Amino acid sequence: MTMPGAGRNAICLGGPCHGVLAHVDQDIGILDIPVPRGLPDEPERRAGYRITRERVRYWGQAEPYIALHWAGMD
Repeated sequence: MTMPGAGRNAICLGGPCHGVLAHVDQDIGILDIPVPRGLPDEPERRAGYRITRERVRYWGQAEPYIALHWAGMD
């Protein structure tokens, strides 16, 4: 059980941040996730990811990750 405001781990699925781990402190909405840079001098970009009810389990992790699906906005 997670206390309100405690936050949960999440993973981005699809889009430019596929596989990036994030921390979610809300139940609904779209998060603005920084796109990983290929080179240090690349400009910062961000992509929108929608919080879903879907959960992704990983071996060795007690709690499943919240699935964040790419909203197609970047």
